[in-house]
Amino acid sequence: MRLAIPGNTASLSDKPQAGWQAGDALDLAAGIVAIALIALAFAGESGLPRVLLALAFAFFVPGRAIVTNWPWIARWSEATMSMVLSLVVLTLLATTSLWVHSWHPLVLFQVEAWLSLAGLSVGVARRHGVPTAHRGWPRRPGRSARLTRPEAESPPGDGQAVQS
Repeated sequence: MRLAIPGNTASLSDKPQAGWQAGDALDLAAGIVAIALIALAFAGESGLPRVLLALAFAFFVPGRAIVTNWPWIARWSEATMSMVLSLVVLTLLATTSLWVHSWHPLVLFQVEAWLSLAGLSVGVARRHGVPTAHRGWPRRPGRSARLTRPEAESPPGDGQAVQS
C-alpha cells in the first residue's frame, strides 16, 4: 500500500525500508544520549557533560521514541515533533509525580530513559523489518492472517460504482 503525500515525493509504504535513513541517525543519537546519561547517573558523576546530556535528553529522547513508532507524525518534522512531544511527555510525568506526592527525580528519569530506549528499539526493528508480534511471527492455529471484508459488502466509494 502506498500513500501519496501532496507536495512531497516521498511515500509511506508497508514494506520495511532498506539502508540508512535520517530516522536511523536520529534514533542512534537519541539512544546514545540516553545510554550516556544513564551511565553518568549510575556512576554518580556531575558536571557540564551530565547537564548537557540532561538537556539533550529532555528536549529530544522521549519524543523521538514516540515519533519513531508513529511514522505519520514524522511527516511534519522528525526533529521538531520529537522536541515538542519530549517536553509535553516529561512535563506531564513530572507534574503527575508531584501531584501524587511521589517526587523522585532520579527514579523518574531512569523509568523515562529505559522506556525511551525500548521505544527506540521497537521503532528501529519495525522500520528494518525485524519480525514483531503483528508481522512475521507464526500466528496461533485457527487464526486468519488477515481479516478482510468481501467485495460485495464493501460500501460505495471503495472503488466500486454506485448504482441507483
